[in-house]
Amino acid sequence: MQAILDLKPDLVIGAGDMVAGQKQPLLDQSRLDDMWAAFNQTVADPFKQAGIEFLISPGNHDGSALPGFELEQERFRAQWLNRQPGLRLLEGSEWPRRYALWLGKTLIISIDGTRPGRLQQADLDLLRSTLSRESGKDRSIIVVSHLPQWPFARGREKDIITDPDLTSLLGLYGVDFFISGHHHVFYSGVDDHGTNHLAVGPLGGNARKFVGQSTREPFSFVVLDINSDGFSVSALSSPDFKQEISLTGLPTKIKGPDGFLTRLDLLKSTSAHAVIDEETAK
Repeated sequence: MQAILDLKPDLVIGAGDMVAGQKQPLLDQSRLDDMWAAFNQTVADPFKQAGIEFLISPGNHDGSALPGFELEQERFRAQWLNRQPGLRLLEGSEWPRRYALWLGKTLIISIDGTRPGRLQQADLDLLRSTLSRESGKDRSIIVVSHLPQWPFARGREKDIITDPDLTSLLGLYGVDFFISGHHHVFYSGVDDHGTNHLAVGPLGGNARKFVGQSTREPFSFVVLDINSDGFSVSALSSPDFKQEISLTGLPTKIKGPDGFLTRLDLLKSTSAHAVIDEETAK
C-alpha cells in the first residue's frame, strides 16, 4: 500500500477479487462483511484518507455474476454503494456493477466481466451507448473487466471473455486500453485493432505462470501514465515494489480466439492508441 500511496496517483483501479469469496460451502453474510471490513481498513480507507480516487470492478471472488452467488453480489453492492467515486457517473451507470465516468480527458468504462463467454446484454448496452455518445478524438478510453479477452495464464486458458460484439466495439471506437485481472500475470500487448490489453498481476493470492512457461510471475501492480505526449506502462514487483518488470522477459505474442497480441515494446509508437500509435493501475 505504501508504495502506491507514495506515487500519489490521480486514480487507482482495482480489477476485481478484493476479497476471497466464491467458496464452497458458501460464505455467510457475517464472514463476507468481515472480509470487506478488513479490506476497508487496509486498502480503501488509506486511499480515501490520502484523497486518492479508488475505482472498483467486480471480480468472480467478490461479486460473481454466476448463479448461486447472489449474496456475494448483494454484499459487493452494499460495500461500494457507501463508497461512490467523487467523479460524476455517466448516464447508464449502475455503480458498482457497471459504470462510466471521465477523469480529465480519459474515459473509463467498467463492466461486469466476472464470467467467461459472452458479456451480459447490460454491459454491451453500456459500452455501446457510452462510446457512441462520449468518444472523440481528443481523449483516451479505458475499459476495465475482471476477465481478459486473451488467455495469459496457465490453467486459466478458458477463463476469458469470448464475445465478438465486445471485440467489434473496442475496435470501432478506438478503445486504447482493456485492463483485466484474474490471470495474475502482468502483460501489455496490442491487438490487430490497436487496443492495448493490459493484464495486471496479483498483490495477493496465487502468483501464476504464463501459458507455455514454467516460472511464476511476481506479485506486482501496474502504473499507467497517460499524458499529452502519449503513455507509458510499467509494473513494479515485490518485495519492495521498486523494481520494474522487464517487458523483454515476457512472451512476444499471446495467441487467443481473436488472433494475437503483440508485446507493447515491439511496437514503435506510444501515442494514446498503441498501434496507430495495465489487482491496480495508476
